[in-house]
Amino acid sequence: MTRQFRKSVLGWWNRWPRSPFVRRPEPWTLRRSLRAAGAGVGLLTLGMLGLGVAGALSTGALGRVWNLRSELLPIEVQDRRGAPLGVIDHCREGNAVNAVPCRESLSVPLTGVSEAFLLAYVAKEDVRFFSHSGVDLGRLPRAMLSGAGGSTITMQLLKNSVLAGHFDYDTDRRGLLLTVTRKATEFVLAPLVTWRYGRREVLAMSVNSLPWIGIGQRKGVYDASRAVFGVEPADLTLAQSAFLVGLLPAPGRYLVQEDTPPETATARFRWMRTQQLVTLNILRSHGLISDGAYAQAVATPVQPRLWRVEYAGSGADLRVVAAARNPEYANEPEPVWAMQELVRRELRRAGVDPKRVGRVVLTIDAQAQAALTQRVQGEGATGPRAAGVAEGAAVVDVRGGGIVALASSTGGSLSSDPGRQWAASALRPVASTVKPLLYALAFGDGVTQLTAFRDGATGYAGQAIRNNSGGFLNRAVTVREANARSLNTVAVQVGTPREKALRRTLEALGYRQDPQNTSSVSLGTYRAAPLDVAAAYASFANGGTRCEPHLLAEVYDRAGRPLSLPRLDCAPLWDEVVAYETFDLLTGAVTSNAGHVKFLRPTAWQRLSGKAMPLGAKSGTTDDVNDTWCAAVTPQYAMAVWIGDPDGRQSVPVNLYRDQAACREVGLLRDLPHERTSVPVPPGITTVGGVAVPLPGLNPRNPAPPAP
Repeated sequence: MTRQFRKSVLGWWNRWPRSPFVRRPEPWTLRRSLRAAGAGVGLLTLGMLGLGVAGALSTGALGRVWNLRSELLPIEVQDRRGAPLGVIDHCREGNAVNAVPCRESLSVPLTGVSEAFLLAYVAKEDVRFFSHSGVDLGRLPRAMLSGAGGSTITMQLLKNSVLAGHFDYDTDRRGLLLTVTRKATEFVLAPLVTWRYGRREVLAMSVNSLPWIGIGQRKGVYDASRAVFGVEPADLTLAQSAFLVGLLPAPGRYLVQEDTPPETATARFRWMRTQQLVTLNILRSHGLISDGAYAQAVATPVQPRLWRVEYAGSGADLRVVAAARNPEYANEPEPVWAMQELVRRELRRAGVDPKRVGRVVLTIDAQAQAALTQRVQGEGATGPRAAGVAEGAAVVDVRGGGIVALASSTGGSLSSDPGRQWAASALRPVASTVKPLLYALAFGDGVTQLTAFRDGATGYAGQAIRNNSGGFLNRAVTVREANARSLNTVAVQVGTPREKALRRTLEALGYRQDPQNTSSVSLGTYRAAPLDVAAAYASFANGGTRCEPHLLAEVYDRAGRPLSLPRLDCAPLWDEVVAYETFDLLTGAVTSNAGHVKFLRPTAWQRLSGKAMPLGAKSGTTDDVNDTWCAAVTPQYAMAVWIGDPDGRQSVPVNLYRDQAACREVGLLRDLPHERTSVPVPPGITTVGGVAVPLPGLNPRNPAPPAP
């Protein structure tokens, strides 16, 4: 029955008249093949457009593209007197990710870039840049297949900015789908960018955001020309321009270390030389330079600052014989390079979106910053630093807590690793720099500088307390002498009954407890960064008030309008009598013959030049000698210096702590211009034998420490 049904159906179908739309398959003629190919291209184009729109929407790129100019413009940074300190990029703010980590850069107009560089860049990267609308259809298939080649300048700008970190670029993800999606998104957005800004503005944004990623995280033609050749971008020659443009495919090859084998270094530079010649040949083949200009550029022995290159021959036969790192190379980044994340952090803490900011004025003093950077990142006051030894130093203004200078030995360098800002991040045991804080606490509890304690055998929680000298004086000593000699026995005797109060005070100052260290808190077991130690010492010259250290003085938006900042975060820490007595205690450690820092006394020249203002200081070294410290204060500035191993694994060289290297650094304070040369003496202070103490019967009391 089923078979009979099938026969009837088939018979019915065969009798049905053929529709003109139902035909037998036609043979594949050339015309039909072309029509099918056109349809395929159309479908592929529609699919690519859809994929690009989806990519733009999913990444939020449409809104960022519309505001691309303002997003790429960095924040201009000035010191307290208006001197330029560099700029800060808008990178990694919220979900925004740029092609390379935050780094210093400076945008320059096209008129500030040499014509030779612009010609080399456009000819090498996108020779039809001024004739297409952002997408070069002739190069598009190559771009889709390779994932890199074939991109226009506009597409590269998008890849390096708004699309970085979303697909396969600047991420750890790889795959054909991610590459195709990124290219499709660039294809959709590039015409919009060209229409929105015009080709000249696109070119300007591009040359100012080129990621020479290996050259100290530099980006843009300004930073590259300064870092590589030490010249302004307007002064780049044709040979230098071709060299820089040739680096763009792999700028990391530019870096060379002192221990790089000679043959490896030479081969690397020969590759860079080859890329330079490729760029010059492209310029000549397109008629953009004359044969004479080409010959002159080819015959120029380019000498980048980082390299020392030996050439042989001349003219067209000029060739590289040997290349190695230049032993005399020195690179000093802009001061704001090491502070940019701190500035962003303060902006966010103040409720200001960094993307709104066009200019900030910092509390930094450019001259003081340069002097501190030279000390910390150079050889220091006592000679070069050993490998593995870091240094961080901070100077703050006691009148409000503004950071005057901040430097770290690895705060910025040529390498792609910008290092860490040890002055603000190295939380290390503060050692004996805690003792003046302990004594200030005791001064508010009936103790004075002239109160005596016996320097003899002392214990804490079953541990025998030793002095740094290894012995005891076996006599009574005043607190003033004990501080000058840094006697641990007296510190423990003063601190043990006040340990809880000392812990509360240190925590209020931002110091952190080290649960692994069971020794007395009075010996500096809490950890802090140099910036926090400097802020604590500043309170002794500020009437007992401690102010939160900060960098921001003024902030302006893109239109130049001032943005409001929160009021200074200052709180009383000590009674004013206690603060003055502690300041006198610290100056006594410098002037006393029993002290360890006699070299900080003013020289005859400093006395004659008016730089003999009071200076108090306290040194400190941990038991394992992994850290050596010095904290100092004058009537206007407080400074803290830390030298050691950030990981706490190795001891600092013997000469560094025996020579009091950290305290020699704080001698910088005497060279800073002082508007305030003395600390006002508060009512209630008298002197006994030249030592400041409270008036008889006066019992100063410190306020409760502020909440941490």
